[in-house]
Amino acid sequence: MDTESAGLSLKLGELIHQYEFSNQAEAKSTYTVRGYTEILTQLLRYLKAELSSDNLSVFNITTIRRYIIFLRERFKFQDHPYMPAQKAPLSPKTIQCHARAIKAFSTWLYDEGYTAENRLKNLKLPKAPLKIIKPLSEKEISTVTGFINRKSIIGRRNYAILNTMLDTGLRAHEVITIIISKINFTEGYITIIGKGDKERMVPIGKYIQALLLEYINTVRPALLKSDCDILFLSIDGKPMTVNSLKLMFSRLARESGVPRLHAHLCRHTFAINYLMNGGDIFSLKEILGHTTLDMVSHYLHFTQSQLIARHNKFSPMDRLHASQNKEKE
Repeated sequence: MDTESAGLSLKLGELIHQYEFSNQAEAKSTYTVRGYTEILTQLLRYLKAELSSDNLSVFNITTIRRYIIFLRERFKFQDHPYMPAQKAPLSPKTIQCHARAIKAFSTWLYDEGYTAENRLKNLKLPKAPLKIIKPLSEKEISTVTGFINRKSIIGRRNYAILNTMLDTGLRAHEVITIIISKINFTEGYITIIGKGDKERMVPIGKYIQALLLEYINTVRPALLKSDCDILFLSIDGKPMTVNSLKLMFSRLARESGVPRLHAHLCRHTFAINYLMNGGDIFSLKEILGHTTLDMVSHYLHFTQSQLIARHNKFSPMDRLHASQNKEKE
């Protein structure tokens, strides 16, 4: 397009579709493409509801800043087709992800010639403070695993999923796309296709190996309805979706009495426990599938709080003085 004015009447919905095709053509992961499209579709719904317009003309920095404020007032899973709404607001990290995706779309609009300038160039990403995420405690893990009905087919499947995620740190979309033929029980690892369609090997412990073999031999056949090589299946015999996995965790959290449980917390719990048990950040980076050490280094901050807690519990001098005082008494 030669001039921006010629494109002001273009519909954002159509441009979002074009952006989706562009991302697919660039071989971005299915998860990334879907995520960007969902974020932009939510923005489109907002523009139609608040401004009664879906033209490119309303896509500007002022509108997007108002939208970011709007997101801060929303609840988790509000208006979600499958997940029940929660009273907790969207996290700063989630809002930051929305803003980053919208800025990427703005850059694409400019690069493709739909706008004369990058309209969101000066938009600063909302701050997302680094939070000390407390991993699931042994007691919480025992509570959840003990709650699962392992006499039922779905219960045994859920037990296998939960334990696998706690032992591997797999992302939600990675665990539901595990292929049986990609599990190496001899050497103890699963070959995973992660973000950016990058392949990596993720180790699994002896307990998980035995648990998955039991699931494959005794549980999965009862769920299987047709030829399928995906490990974890839904009750109708089809591969699970990210939404169905999140719904599974939502129900477990609500019914087990561990309300803070969610799929990604299993990833955090694995990473922190891995470091606390003597693992190093370099191997953790490979297991989690991160391209840089930046993300993994965050877990070092998380482990610091755990180290402090351990020191408070096992402080040598605290114990010595407590023992001396006890003797005096």
